[in-house]
Amino acid sequence: MDFVAFAFAHLKAIAHDEGAAPLLKAANVEADAGVLPVRDAQRFIAAAGTRQWKREPKLRLLA
Repeated sequence: MDFVAFAFAHLKAIAHDEGAAPLLKAANVEADAGVLPVRDAQRFIAAAGTRQWKREPKLRLLA
């Protein structure tokens, strides 16, 4: 759970299958452009090439 939560907090892309739903929920991972099903491999590869900057304002306040 920590690995997934930290990946999300560090703005990384996350690929998952249907069985990962309880893990994502427990790690407080919300669906966004960087949290993709494994079947969307091409979109995941593109998302994994950068950080998911649009997620950052939901995670922390920057002065």
